[in-house]
Amino acid sequence: MKKTKLLSLVSATAIGTSLVAFGGINANANSDTIPSNIQGAYYYINGIEYEVPKSQIINFISNDTVTELPTNPPEKLNSQKSQKVAPRAGCSGEEGWVFDAKRTASGFKLGNSGSRVINDTPDPLTEVSLLSTDTQVNGKLSGKSKVNWGVIEGEVGFEIGGSVTWKTQESTTITVRPGYWGWIDYGAYTETWEGDYYYVTSTCNIKDSAKIKVMGPKYKAKMARSEPFRK
Repeated sequence: MKKTKLLSLVSATAIGTSLVAFGGINANANSDTIPSNIQGAYYYINGIEYEVPKSQIINFISNDTVTELPTNPPEKLNSQKSQKVAPRAGCSGEEGWVFDAKRTASGFKLGNSGSRVINDTPDPLTEVSLLSTDTQVNGKLSGKSKVNWGVIEGEVGFEIGGSVTWKTQESTTITVRPGYWGWIDYGAYTETWEGDYYYVTSTCNIKDSAKIKVMGPKYKAKMARSEPFRK
């Protein structure tokens, strides 16, 4: 599994969105979801880059399937996960909110695409696919207007109500083969959890029950794409 350190490009802001250098031309990028044009997909934990397995690429770009990422990268799960309140016989007087849910989808969510790098030279070309502005992926809640995020995040194991940001100076390079153009899609690996959110009283009654759906970014992520360039 590939691992590299994510570095900021200090000089990236000096590179325009329209650039002629070393035979290459940058142009603004549009994104699509055609698997054949994906060179690779990557996600970051604590600044370390991990490559999404090729077997999971189609799931990674889908909006309604679960991506199984390797479990090797270390991560800290929310300690509230094992503290969930639940109704049971012979109540102890404990009460509180409960989110009884399961993960229903996970994969890539686009924030923004970097500029396209056009290779009209006879050799591979490596240049920056530059973000024109900072881009952010935020969490989203549906089914209820207000929740206890500590309970939600304790169930899913990460800060699902938070956000992931790519700054312009974090724009990365892409290597493009002759006759192709390429670009980077910057975004996040997100998870979607659905289930019942309710309050358990000290007498084991359930109230204020609602079915909710929460989608949020777990890791910063990107995809490198390329396809034949036609003038």
